Amino acid sequence: MNERKWVRTILALGVTGAFVAGTAAASAEPARETGTREITLAYVTTQQHPYGQAIDYFVQQVTRLSGGSLKIVPRASYPAAEPTLLSDVRAGTIPMATMSTAVFDSAGITAFQALQAPFLVNGYPLEKQIIAGRLGRSISARATQQAGNLYVLAIHEGGIRYPLGSTKSFTSVNAFKGAKIRSVQSKVLFTGLQALGASPDPLALPEVYLALKNGTVDGMEANIGLIATNKYFEVAKNVTANLPLWPFPTALSINRAFYNSLSRGEQTALRTAANLVPAYSIGIVSRRSTLPQDLVNCGVKFKYARNSEVLKMRALGRKAYSTLSRDATTRQFLAAIQRIKADFKPPVAKRFPSRSTGNCTLS
Repeated sequence: MNERKWVRTILALGVTGAFVAGTAAASAEPARETGTREITLAYVTTQQHPYGQAIDYFVQQVTRLSGGSLKIVPRASYPAAEPTLLSDVRAGTIPMATMSTAVFDSAGITAFQALQAPFLVNGYPLEKQIIAGRLGRSISARATQQAGNLYVLAIHEGGIRYPLGSTKSFTSVNAFKGAKIRSVQSKVLFTGLQALGASPDPLALPEVYLALKNGTVDGMEANIGLIATNKYFEVAKNVTANLPLWPFPTALSINRAFYNSLSRGEQTALRTAANLVPAYSIGIVSRRSTLPQDLVNCGVKFKYARNSEVLKMRALGRKAYSTLSRDATTRQFLAAIQRIKADFKPPVAKRFPSRSTGNCTLS
């Protein structure tokens, strides 16, 4: 997309120039403060998950850019559900967190919804263009504006989600009908799953393993990293490999009052470090990995829906857009993403391994 087209897009979205300019400080000098201030940063996944890997990188960059005056202290596997973590950050109980963008609309913050409209953002090159570019900064600015007590520093990715079935394979429209599928508490994901005919169940992450094992849910939408790090492969074996539902970005955020209490140099260090995270996170999830083969070695089967079924499911997913577009912010960002997507070729369907090459090493 050319620069003039971008300017029209940004102006149409009504983004505040002050935020965009403030977040683009990649060349700023490291802050030099006396002493060290520690800031807890919570997230619900394990440190090994792509969210955790991106946060580790952020920690390193903050240390470098602040000259050691800031120390980010990660707190992985936060014991509460993400909507609770979002509330905790907004209230200042936890100063910083990275939370799945999907949960923000449960608190009336709709800026992120378009990112997870069914089958819209269907590949990492497209997503990188969005979250590491002007549109990503615009989405973060709008979320900050909507929240009021939260400052969204950056969006980063955790891995495209696929249907994961415990007792069934989600390879057809009929398989989705009436199926109980675990999802985070999210209007956009609920809308997408309901459009496919499924019944979403908003279980907290710590409850999911047992629910899959006991058959309380038929499956979930999950990315490869989550299936591996949370050991869901032990209780759910069927992944629909050619049905990428949506990406699963997370919003690196800080309590607004706490942010305002920092020095200008510390604020600059946080923003500059955060600007580096979106592209880095795409590198984490898009690079070659042994995880798919490791999962196959542990009994996971990557299955493929027929092309005719994929087309049916995509058509059903697009019906969710009209529901999501009732929100003006979502409608604007849906249109902006569709304009960017028009410049991208459809991604080549990823082929996953099909045969075991050895013993399971993930348990």
